[in-house]
Amino acid sequence: MVAVIFAALEFFWWLIFVVIWAMFLFITITIARSKGRSALLWGLLACFFPLITIIIVLLLPTRSQD
Repeated sequence: MVAVIFAALEFFWWLIFVVIWAMFLFITITIARSKGRSALLWGLLACFFPLITIIIVLLLPTRSQD
């Protein structure tokens, strides 16, 4: 019985981790796209470094459309 409860909690924490990771990814892609940057490149970077990538994208200036 304890093993079943432990397995359910383990799945729950992995689910929370994946949801938070997906939120960071979505936020990074949205910010990069709004600033005129490559959403694909920043999305790939956010897969490996989610929090750092959001901070860097927020600090980047908006790319001017000439």
